[in-house]
Amino acid sequence: MGKSGTVQRFFVNYFQLQMKKTIEFRLYLVNFDPEIDHIPKRKALLRMREADIGPYLFEGTQLFTTRIIPIENLRFEASFPDKPDDVWTVNIDFIRQCDRREPVVTQLYNVLLKKAQETLALTLLGRFYFDSEQKIDIRQHRLQLWPGFVTSIRQMERDVYLNVDPTFKVCRTETVFDLMKEMRQTSRNFKGDIEAAVIGTVVMTTYNKKTYKITGINWDIRPTGSFTVSRGGVESQVTFVEYFEKKGIRLNASQPMLVSAPTKRDIRRGDVGDKILPPEICYQTGLNDEMRSNFRLMKDLAGHLHMAPQQRIQQTVQFVRRMIESEEVTSELLAWGMRIQGVPCEIPGRLLDQESIRFKSGQAIAGEAADWTMAFRTNQMLLAKPMQRWAIVYPNRDSDGIDNLLRTMDRVGRPLGFPVGNPIQVGITATNERAYTEEIERLVEGNQGRLDLIMIILPNPNLSVYAAVKKACSLNYGIPSQCFLSKNVTSKGLMSISTKLVIQMNAKLGGQPWGLANPLKGLMVIGFDVHHGGGRSYGAMTATTSQNMASYFSTVLTLSPGLEMAGEIGLALRKCLQAYRARNDGEFPARIMFYRDGVGEGQLRYVVETELVALQSAITDYYGDQDAPKFSMVIVTKRINTRMFLAVGKDNRVANPPPGSIIDDIITCPEKYDFYLVPQTARQGTVSPVGFNIIHDTSGLDADKMQRFSFKLCHGYFNWSGTVAVPAPCQYAHKLAFLTGTALLNEAREPLLNNLHYL
Repeated sequence: MGKSGTVQRFFVNYFQLQMKKTIEFRLYLVNFDPEIDHIPKRKALLRMREADIGPYLFEGTQLFTTRIIPIENLRFEASFPDKPDDVWTVNIDFIRQCDRREPVVTQLYNVLLKKAQETLALTLLGRFYFDSEQKIDIRQHRLQLWPGFVTSIRQMERDVYLNVDPTFKVCRTETVFDLMKEMRQTSRNFKGDIEAAVIGTVVMTTYNKKTYKITGINWDIRPTGSFTVSRGGVESQVTFVEYFEKKGIRLNASQPMLVSAPTKRDIRRGDVGDKILPPEICYQTGLNDEMRSNFRLMKDLAGHLHMAPQQRIQQTVQFVRRMIESEEVTSELLAWGMRIQGVPCEIPGRLLDQESIRFKSGQAIAGEAADWTMAFRTNQMLLAKPMQRWAIVYPNRDSDGIDNLLRTMDRVGRPLGFPVGNPIQVGITATNERAYTEEIERLVEGNQGRLDLIMIILPNPNLSVYAAVKKACSLNYGIPSQCFLSKNVTSKGLMSISTKLVIQMNAKLGGQPWGLANPLKGLMVIGFDVHHGGGRSYGAMTATTSQNMASYFSTVLTLSPGLEMAGEIGLALRKCLQAYRARNDGEFPARIMFYRDGVGEGQLRYVVETELVALQSAITDYYGDQDAPKFSMVIVTKRINTRMFLAVGKDNRVANPPPGSIIDDIITCPEKYDFYLVPQTARQGTVSPVGFNIIHDTSGLDADKMQRFSFKLCHGYFNWSGTVAVPAPCQYAHKLAFLTGTALLNEAREPLLNNLHYL
């Protein structure tokens, strides 16, 4: 635990479970002879002796109970009423008594929580439960919002807690068949367009409220086709039309059918066949890219999705009390020795001191909002690298605004130490990939490659054109590029946009917009993230090479399916070490801090056993007879369900905690060296803290210094003059991995690797 900063009082979305001290959890293993694969049948056979066994929890193999099962009930025979001659022998073997801190008991808690939500008549959609009775209609966008809660129970530092966080499921009010009919009227490539719009999405079926991920469309099958059903062990053929008519649904016979491949969980249960679904009963869930780019739609959704802190904690408390007030839920939990407290946990925490931002001739305090945009009005960038020779390529239709854009850039750039000057201006008529890449080629060849930067004005955010431009500049010629949308050329906020633009361009050229005080000599900080998509993954590693952590080296790993990451990550680390030594007169880093982003809870063991081992091995090999560096590896997790609320006044009102708020006790994990940090200001809704888990540490720094340093690093991302959600090296790695995975598909040429060319 740390100790610096100001003591603060927080509420969190955790509710303590009071546990009966005398309760004992007993684990049994259940076997059936002959063997039964079908779990519902296993449960049904066991249920026949429920009165003799007593209260239990059985999910198919393991049985939990709080009492000793009498020896005469450990082995018995059972059969189904409709088939009395088919007899199974049920064997129940005692395994052991379980400690309540064990993961297997945590699993038990969460099964009980699942049953409690089913008791409240909530609907399971995907992994979470939602309240269909409270759904919100947004008719103007043909959408519904289903409110629900992300819930989990686990052993924290000293006690067991229930974590509850409100969530929403976005559902369309038009079926996939409606979408097909609409697109048939407007699309020239109907099949291709509908496959692009549907495959990969998650749909909900109306009759059973289940969700399925669509993996294909079978254009040859119709609802008049048949499939096999099994009733009472007898198999028969039935058409989709007949099957759904019995459920009160009449199907249009002309529609093709959607395909959902079995999930890993389905395969483990023995369910290996594709599921065939009529589009007429399927409603898409979630938001696609077109919806996210619809400003009006997102604004209408924001009023519901981005809840203010007071509203969020009230909804959380209401849900927990709804469970407590249910006699059925309460009695079930009491049978297992549990009672939920109805008030959120109150926790002491701290607010770290504000960070100092260093400029060329002075410094500024980041401030309570951790935003130093205004400081650029009176300070020059720490290290400016003005452009000597550069070019701008723009559509001819934007020519009237280009001169004003350049004047504005120069007007804001000069006080920052970054005069823009007069670039080579090239207007183009066509705005397709070929037009841009051919003009870039002419510019580079006409200037013998001596261009500091090429600025590209794009008419729209078309990914293919953007990717072509980035490939041409980064891969073919190794020249930094700056893309800019046409709509911003005439924007009313051009002054503000231009300020961000010249800061970004300076960083791409190897400049340093600002720096941070770094008390740790010989330190190299590394960020690592992976982008998945298109059948191939790309990892990006970014490493600081200067004492003020404002200069970077970046490299990319191409991770093909089946390729072991360990060798690649070790090779990338060697490149970072070489770059550091090249900049620091051959000196080896005395310290390495490695921040790993994008790791889910289920991947943690792999990272510890594979990536950490590979990094340590690469360090040992590279340093040889040199003194080994002090090495720390930290997992950074953004997607968590923990929420922190700053307690305001004495009446339990809450607000968003300011940047630098820390919690490192009570709701942290007993097996981890971890803490929660609020790194930035929330401009709407409730702020999300970030989880930090230190999985290896020989730095000699105490918890307080590790926390403060992690917060300091959140001040170093040059695309934004404020803090970001993760340490800057992680944010740069994320940016580079995403750009590589969606546009470049390869590493940039060597001259760009020591610059932040991907900003």
